[in-house]
Amino acid sequence: MINKTRFGLVHIAIIIILLAAFFLRQHKLMDYPFFADELENGDIALEILKGNIAPFYPHAVGQEALYHYPMALSFVVFGDSVLANRWPSVAWSMVFVALMYVYGQRLFHSRRVGVLAAGLTAALWWPAVFAHVGLRAVSLPVTSVPALLGLVAGLQASSDRRAMQAGIVGGIFAGLTAYTYTSGRGFPAVLVLFLLYALVAHRKQLFKRWRVFLAYTGLMIAVSAWLYVYLYLHPEYDLRIGFAREGLDLILQGDWKGLAAALSATLGMFTIKGESVWLYNITGRPVFVGPEGWLFYLGLLLCLWRWRRPEYALQLFVIGVMLVPTLLTEHPPSWTRSIGLLPGLLVATVLPIEWLANILTTRQWPNALYKRAAKPMYTLLTLLVILLGISVYWRTAYDMLEVWMNHPGVYWMTMAFYGETADYINRSPDSIPLNYNMDVYVPWRKTNLQRPIQRKDVAVRWTINNAFVFPKDSCSLRLAFQIYAAPAPALQAAFIDVDTPIYIGPRADPSGQHILRVYNIPCQTFKDHLARAQAAKVFLPHSTTPISAPVEVGPLNLLGYELLNPDAQAGERLYMLTYWSVRQRPPNMATFLHLLDQAGELVAQYDGFDVVVDDLMPGDIVVQLHTLELPTKLASGVYRFQIGAYTRDSLERLPLNVDSPDRLLWLDTWQPVAAP
Repeated sequence: MINKTRFGLVHIAIIIILLAAFFLRQHKLMDYPFFADELENGDIALEILKGNIAPFYPHAVGQEALYHYPMALSFVVFGDSVLANRWPSVAWSMVFVALMYVYGQRLFHSRRVGVLAAGLTAALWWPAVFAHVGLRAVSLPVTSVPALLGLVAGLQASSDRRAMQAGIVGGIFAGLTAYTYTSGRGFPAVLVLFLLYALVAHRKQLFKRWRVFLAYTGLMIAVSAWLYVYLYLHPEYDLRIGFAREGLDLILQGDWKGLAAALSATLGMFTIKGESVWLYNITGRPVFVGPEGWLFYLGLLLCLWRWRRPEYALQLFVIGVMLVPTLLTEHPPSWTRSIGLLPGLLVATVLPIEWLANILTTRQWPNALYKRAAKPMYTLLTLLVILLGISVYWRTAYDMLEVWMNHPGVYWMTMAFYGETADYINRSPDSIPLNYNMDVYVPWRKTNLQRPIQRKDVAVRWTINNAFVFPKDSCSLRLAFQIYAAPAPALQAAFIDVDTPIYIGPRADPSGQHILRVYNIPCQTFKDHLARAQAAKVFLPHSTTPISAPVEVGPLNLLGYELLNPDAQAGERLYMLTYWSVRQRPPNMATFLHLLDQAGELVAQYDGFDVVVDDLMPGDIVVQLHTLELPTKLASGVYRFQIGAYTRDSLERLPLNVDSPDRLLWLDTWQPVAAP
């Protein structure tokens, strides 16, 4: 009856732990800013769905593939969304909580150790934080738990049959660790150390079970072979491993000073100062921020004291081996690079509690007084452990959900203004098209905004500093940008009132500035500019007769142009806007605007088509700003503009629908204003 009661209490405890873990991992899951590394993982999942099957992908300096295959299924279920990108991490993290119960219970033959290990996994910051980011590192401790169980069970199982079963399962998962994260490739070192240890401390049992470990090793090699063969054939993909080699080379060259500093920082991460990157931590927050840190150190001493028992020695090997990657790479300590030590760290921390509980419940006391005192002491210990668990959980929940998620450091490092723009689009009742302006274009930045957008009735275009895009059949536009990457001042002055944004992002950067701005470009403003542009004349070279038919330049129509500051003087900037209608999606191209003197010599020029062309649709109108730097010495007289376009890859000029041998056009003349 007692055993059944305890078994029922264990079930209740595990249910409570799993529910608490799930709350901490999914609450405000979408509130954490979506950032570049995550969307790179999502892009890999989408490639898998398109049939690109590989063990490793070159995205984001190289990515092992195991995490991405379940994520591909998530994209099937949830579509191309942030939820699909991030939910798999919650699932991996929840599996890890459950596995830590199995790990503690099986290794130490104690349901109490299993419950405590699962509870600490649920409550501690480090294993919980990776549920909030869609990164592959979360999968390493999950696959390593069965692999570690296979080592001890292979040596200690009650029968050869069970030992072989454990060895087979463990070997498969040991091979899978290589596909999780770069530091997972260090798992074979744990196997080697464990076998050397067994050779010293359990030689007879090791020789008895040699077939088990041969099967374990063979399966580990066989399962991981696909990855290593692939990387041998594609060494240019595997850039991350080079970072560790650089650190190792410094050590081999005798740079012990750097190693000493890295060792000090790494060992201090447990109770002094932890991960400094805001993406994964409140910068500097150690692994343990309370008395649980002392339990960890006591647990290490207990493992050393009981080193002859394989389950204790194994935790030391796991922690030692999985600390090496953060020692050999820059800016230690790192939660991601050392994440493989979590099984050893978590179970070692609860072992002192198990040791004390065993003393109170199993020791033969010398007299009745001690025996009577043991029960209330055990009850007190249980209450203290529960209170400690609640304390760890509360600190993690508060720090994570209130402090960390809302901190400017997180906002800045994740470039959260992209996701913030998507939130604005999703919440705003307007369906007016939106143009997001970037300071530089790289594909992930567009995806960082595009993936969180849920509405399909808002046309979104992307530009880089010197252009706007008005989607088809729209004359009004919302313009969004961050203040550190604002459009060119001449564009702002022409189209928006910088003092009256229609939306200011609620979150601030580390300097306290709210950096996201959204402005409205009224329909009438656009129409007035376009009317002036269409009234301007276009000529064939050496002709004074304007072209009356629409001018086609490759896949675009030149609608017109307007000079913003015709009174510019020498040494100043001359600004011109050109207007282009899209007939079909253009290639990677640029327009050119040349200013020629009376002799036809080039005086100033601007080349650019500052639009992300991938999303342009027929009927879109592109407004391109051309900035001409006038020389300080500019002779008086009549100057001529010429314009055209070319592909960036071949530098070949785009064809025109009018007869111009050089594939260029002339615009109106301009005369500089004489200096006063």
